[in-house]
Amino acid sequence: MIQFLRFDKSKEFDVEFEIIKGKEAVRFFLKRSLYLFLFAYSTLFLAVAIPFVKTPCLYIYFAGSMATVFYMIRFINHIVKYFKYKNGSIKLTNNFIEIKTADKTFKIPADEITYLEINPLGNLLIREKHGVTSFPRVLLNDEQRNFIQELFQDMAPKRTLLYKKIWEFADAVVVALVLAVHIIQYVIQAYYIPTGSMEETLQIGDHLFVEKITYGPIIPQMMGMSGPVHLDALAVRGLKRGDIVIFTPPIESEKHKDYIKRCIALPGDEFHVKDNFVYINGVRQDEPYTLGKPTDYDHFNINKFNNIEGVVPPGKIVVLGDNRVNSSDGRYFGYLDITAIKGRAFILYWNTDQIFSGKFNRLGLIR
Repeated sequence: MIQFLRFDKSKEFDVEFEIIKGKEAVRFFLKRSLYLFLFAYSTLFLAVAIPFVKTPCLYIYFAGSMATVFYMIRFINHIVKYFKYKNGSIKLTNNFIEIKTADKTFKIPADEITYLEINPLGNLLIREKHGVTSFPRVLLNDEQRNFIQELFQDMAPKRTLLYKKIWEFADAVVVALVLAVHIIQYVIQAYYIPTGSMEETLQIGDHLFVEKITYGPIIPQMMGMSGPVHLDALAVRGLKRGDIVIFTPPIESEKHKDYIKRCIALPGDEFHVKDNFVYINGVRQDEPYTLGKPTDYDHFNINKFNNIEGVVPPGKIVVLGDNRVNSSDGRYFGYLDITAIKGRAFILYWNTDQIFSGKFNRLGLIR
């Protein structure tokens, strides 16, 4: 933020502030280093994890890169100024401003000062009749930085207030966005059911929460990564047969959508469909949630997709919809990679048509 200040010679003051040093300087640069890392990380993360837009989002890459580059320039400026003004200080009186750098001292008489400016790099620019002198105001502690502004008169207080409000609003929006996307990616997310592939367990119009803690966080594929990373060491438990999961389907044209199906077979399980039933490790499965509908390959190209018959490979699972006669599931797209799973269906909290009809019996935990 740019701010212009008027030097008032009639106002008596005599203060001196020293540049931060020692542990205070270490904390300052560690904090700024962390901010720089967060700028870069947030840009890469938001570009691939932000919901409701096509990812990677080039607009976020552009905006985030501009912000990161600016903050990097600002950070480099802090480092350069620190070594130039190491153990230095600034003395402010109504008669002059005295600045000490690491190797010299110079004084600016009040009569030579036209106005002062605080620039976006955090420097205090002292505008003189025949030149300009810069001092790293940002390298003072918080109390001293604020006190300097109070010593002088703001030449455009309304503009400063407007800039401050815009900055605070933008800062709040960006922080809220970053936190919200992290919550959606790693904790919980709301979903809407648009199809009948999971009937009667889940019906068209159902709104549900999907939790993303049970199986452990999955870091999305950011720039420079070969693929998503599943931190299964942080999982509460592994996948179980019968879990209803949300995932990105292994169909190139459907990558922008989320599917919801039931986990039927785990890695190492022997999976077969025979006589309209599912067999796991040679045992016919009791699946009351299918409501007696047959499990077969009648609606799929069995010659192409019978690769799910047999032992499930490591890192893969078999998923099927509860509505076996109307579900594009593992019989269509084959095995599902575990890293494609986004979470587990947790709570059904709303269905507009049923709520307005007074039907609340389906609300609650999803099984």
